[in-house]
Amino acid sequence: MRYVGPRPLNQGLSFWMASVCLLLTAIGGWPAGVLSSPRPPVPGLTVGVTHTQYSVDSSTPARAAGRALDVLRDVAPVQNQHLMGWGALNPEPSPGHYDFASLDRRMELITRTGAEPVLTLCCAPDWMKGGPAGSTDWSRIEEAPRPEHFDDFARLAQVAAQRYPHVHRFVVWNELKGFYDRAANDWDVAAYTDLYNRVYTAVKEVRPDALVGGPYVIVDSWASEWAGGHRSALEGPWGTVDQRSLDVIQYWLRHAAGADFVALDGGTHTHDQGLITDDFLATGKLSIVTEWVRARTDLPIWWVELGAECSDGSAPAADPRRAAVMVHALVAVAHAGGSAAILWRPREDPDRTTVALFSDTSSPDGGSPLPLSSLLAVVGEQLRRDPQQVVATWHSSSSLWTLVTPGWSITWSADTGLRILEA
Repeated sequence: MRYVGPRPLNQGLSFWMASVCLLLTAIGGWPAGVLSSPRPPVPGLTVGVTHTQYSVDSSTPARAAGRALDVLRDVAPVQNQHLMGWGALNPEPSPGHYDFASLDRRMELITRTGAEPVLTLCCAPDWMKGGPAGSTDWSRIEEAPRPEHFDDFARLAQVAAQRYPHVHRFVVWNELKGFYDRAANDWDVAAYTDLYNRVYTAVKEVRPDALVGGPYVIVDSWASEWAGGHRSALEGPWGTVDQRSLDVIQYWLRHAAGADFVALDGGTHTHDQGLITDDFLATGKLSIVTEWVRARTDLPIWWVELGAECSDGSAPAADPRRAAVMVHALVAVAHAGGSAAILWRPREDPDRTTVALFSDTSSPDGGSPLPLSSLLAVVGEQLRRDPQQVVATWHSSSSLWTLVTPGWSITWSADTGLRILEA
């Protein structure tokens, strides 16, 4: 089987649990860092979300929007939006003619919740990809700009950085979309780094306060060494990490013009066989990868997409185990030295079964907090302040998950579901 590049991860969806209504409101941001130079990791892990095509928008019924906004205020202190796509229209349909109206609305949504906004500088207008100016073919959203338009994209990033002075963190591109060389069966990391360096320089020129990071590579893993991956030394019961992903990170660290954080993307499933071990145990992959990156840089490590699959792939979004597995993954990343974890899609998607923060907002009854929101309300602040005080344990013999903080005790089992008790 020939490997032709990993598919994008998609996370988001879960179920409402009414047993816990306490939502912690003491949400802080992250410490400011020294620009363009290595720095120690922040003390703990900040959990956030990326807004996608459907979130809380003008078409959302007022009652559903109110509930969803309350959830975002309480448990999503960091919120990410893309420059183009996933809820934002083409910002520069033709050269020099800008349309930021849809992106403005998304940035206003984030500001309204009191969150720290993050802007992912992806994707590129059609005319930068060889298409006609003045039109947008959304089927080409995952194409990279042509090299002769790298500077044009950097200028667009510069304009966006100036337009949103309250945004201090920028991620360059998404999953190396369009940078996979099928002939070489590998990432074209040199081309991506060329684009990154131009964007980094352009943004810093007008916003020296901005924090810019990359490479936002999918850290893929495989179950079989014959399935098409390139085996690395990072392996466990969850599979083997693809060496090509690690090569991207190392190349970018050596050749980036500057960086303020490392952006990663990955999940617990394998590319060829999905989840191959217990879902709680599979979170060990995220821990090992974080430690591997931490050994190579002092820059903060941001999982800008982080996925944790459930052993029962057919389990509905209402299954609280999904939320427990995700929090187990967050604790693992925090203990390994991660600084942030951004979950894909805060709103429940009826077509998917991955975790989310609130229920589908398409009806007035939507927007209710899901189990992940309840768990983050209990552990989110502690993960930021001191993750070593959060201890998560999976007892495989009894199928019991426990999480203990100085103020709370949480358990999950198939028989009892989620139980959250104040210490």
